[in-house]
Amino acid sequence: MKRHEAGRRIAGVLLCGAPIILTATLVVPGSAAGKDDAAAWPEITQEERALKSIAQDPEADAVILRHTRDGKIVLEKGYYVNVLDYHWRLKVLNERGKIYAEVHIPSYKYSRVEGIEARCIKPDGTILPVAADQIFEKLVQKGRGYKFTENVFNFPAVEPGVILEYRYKRHREGLFGLVYIEPWDFAGPEVTLLSRVTQAQPGGAGYRVLCNQCPNPDPQTELWQEGKIRGRRLTFEIKNVPAYREELMMPPAGVVSPRMEMVLVKWINVSWEQLARMDELFTDWNAVATYARYYYQKVYKLDEVLMKRTVAAWIQGVSDPKDRLKAVFRHVQEDFRYVPDDFVYGDVSSIASMLKEKTADNEEKGVLLVAALRSMEVPANLALVVGKHKGKLQTDYPSLSQFSHVIVGVPQPDGSALWLDPTVTYAPFGFVPWQDSGVGALYITDGSSVLINLPRKEEINGTRYAITAKPAAGGRTALDIVAEFEGEDAIAMRQELAPAAEGARTTFLETWLSEARPGAALRTHELENLEDLEKPLRIKMAVEAPGLVTQADDVMLVHACILECREVNPLSKRERLYPFYIDINVNERQTVTLIPPAGMKAASVPAPVTARSAIGSMNSLCTTLADGSVRCERSYVLPRNRWAASEQAGIRAMYDKIVEADLATVALEPVEGGSPGR
Repeated sequence: MKRHEAGRRIAGVLLCGAPIILTATLVVPGSAAGKDDAAAWPEITQEERALKSIAQDPEADAVILRHTRDGKIVLEKGYYVNVLDYHWRLKVLNERGKIYAEVHIPSYKYSRVEGIEARCIKPDGTILPVAADQIFEKLVQKGRGYKFTENVFNFPAVEPGVILEYRYKRHREGLFGLVYIEPWDFAGPEVTLLSRVTQAQPGGAGYRVLCNQCPNPDPQTELWQEGKIRGRRLTFEIKNVPAYREELMMPPAGVVSPRMEMVLVKWINVSWEQLARMDELFTDWNAVATYARYYYQKVYKLDEVLMKRTVAAWIQGVSDPKDRLKAVFRHVQEDFRYVPDDFVYGDVSSIASMLKEKTADNEEKGVLLVAALRSMEVPANLALVVGKHKGKLQTDYPSLSQFSHVIVGVPQPDGSALWLDPTVTYAPFGFVPWQDSGVGALYITDGSSVLINLPRKEEINGTRYAITAKPAAGGRTALDIVAEFEGEDAIAMRQELAPAAEGARTTFLETWLSEARPGAALRTHELENLEDLEKPLRIKMAVEAPGLVTQADDVMLVHACILECREVNPLSKRERLYPFYIDINVNERQTVTLIPPAGMKAASVPAPVTARSAIGSMNSLCTTLADGSVRCERSYVLPRNRWAASEQAGIRAMYDKIVEADLATVALEPVEGGSPGR
C-alpha cells in the first residue's frame, strides 16, 4: 500500500515569517479543533411528506429528496483537514424501494468517518432512529499491507411512504483532503430533487474548479470565516437531477452526469519541494508531471541494487532481449497482488516494500515495471491514463485526480512505443486492454511530458461454446461443454481462476455455470492453457442440467439455447436518458449438438431468427443432421461503439426477438415402433 506514514503531510504554512517545507498535511503547532454543536435535522416539508410519485419518472421506486455535502478546511489539533458533512434523504415510493433499507458508507484513504446518525420517518410522523449499536464496521477486503472497511446499517420498518435519512462527518487529510477535494456526483440511483455541495477554503488557498455536465459550471461565492480562518465558500446546487442507474450499456457517470472536482493551484507562503518553487502547485500539465515524477524517481533510485538483484533472478537463463522483457512483465503482472484503486496520487510505496509485501496498486504496478526495465537498461517511461470507465480527459483541468492508473511505454526504433499495462494481470504481452484503447494520457519522460491519446486497438475478443446435449425423459440433460475464451473474455476468466486454489476454482465455475444455466450442476471440469496467456483459455465441463426438457405426451421439447440465454428483455422500458456504450466488443458463438434419446428423432426445429438493431445482431439456426441429431447455432455480435439514446426502441425490439428465439425448442418424437425417450 501507499506509505501513509510518510503521506501524512502535504504542504507547509507560514510560521514566524518563514515557509516550512512539508510533504503531506498543512500543520500549525499549538492549534486545536472545536467540536460542532449538535444540529437539528433539516426540516421535512409538507411537500416531501405528501409526495407519492414524481413526474420525471412515474415508475420510480423512490426519490432522493436531498443529497448534500458541506465542506470546510479547518484546523484540527494543529493540522489542516477538510471536514465534510454529508446528509442524504430519500422517500420510498413502492415495495421495490425497500432496497434502500441497507446503507454502506465506505472508508477511504486519508480519512475517518464519525458521527453517523440515521432515522426512519413513518407516514404517520413516527420517528424510528437507528441505534448506534446497530451500525457496524464491516471488513470489505484485506491483504498484506492493506485493509478496506465500510460502515453498514439497516433502517427499521421500511415500507412505501417512509422517509429515510442519514448524516455523518468525514475528516479528509492529505491528498484528497487538501490538494484534491473529494469529487461530488450530483446524480444518484433515483431522481434527486436537490443536490448541493459547498466547500469553504482559507483565503491563501486557490483552487481550480471543474463542474462537468453542470447547468451552470460557475459556483456561487461568498465570504466565510471560522475562528481565525477567513476565506470564501463555493456552492453548487442542482435541482431535479436525472437518475444514473446501472442499466444495459451505460456510459461512465462522469461523461453524462454532473460532477464537481477541485484541485489546488496555489497556497500562499507554501513551499512545494516537489516543484522547487513557492506558492503555485498544479498550474499546468507540466507541473502535474513534475509533481508525479518527483515521487516516482525517488522510488526508482532508492532501491536500485535490490531491483537489479530481483530482476536478475527473474531473467536467469533467458538470453533473448524480447523474452527477457516478457519475463519481467509477467513477474510484475502476476507476482504482486493487485490492490484495486481508481485514483492516481503521485505517491507510491518503496520498491523494497512492494517486494516484501507482494502487493501493488494502480500506480505501483507501473512504477515497479519501469524500475525493473530500467535495471536492465531498457528505456521505459510512465503514462498516467484516464481509463475509459472514468470518462474523457479534460485537457483544461490539470490534475492527477483525472487519471485512473499508470501504464508503461517502451520507446521503439520507429518512434512508436510498446504499451504495457501491468494492472491487467492476465493480459498477453503487448495486449492493449479496453480501458487503455484510444484514451487520453499524460506521458512522462525524465525531462518532459506531453498529453497524448493512446493507440486505439481492436483486440480479438470472444467466447465460443461447443455443447453436446443428451436429454432424458426424466427431465435432466447431460451436457458436455467446451468453452473457449479469447481477449478480454479470457482475461476476465483467468483473473478468477489462475490465482485460486483448486477448490476455489471449482466454486467459481459452479457459480458461473449456475448463472449461465440456472440449476445446472458441475460434475467434472478440466482447464487448458490457463498459464499460457498467448493461447485461448479452454474449459471442458461435464454438466447435468434441469429445465431444458418438457414432456408433452409422446413429444419431448428441448431448449435449443443452453448457455447465456435470455428469458427476459434486459433493457428497461423507462425512457432512455443516456447513450448506449459498448467498450468491450461482444462476440459469442454457441453450437449445440442435440442427440435424441434412443427411440426418438427430431420432429421439428425452430424457424431461423435474425434479430438486428443499431448496436449489433443475433442469429440462430437449427438443422437436422444425417445421423438424426440436431445442430443449433447461435451467434451474438455487438461491436465496440456508441449509439444515441434514441435507438432504445429498436434495441428493445431486438432483445424481444432474442428472448423469443432463446426460448424456442426442438421437438423430438418416437421413431416408428419406438418408445418416447425410454
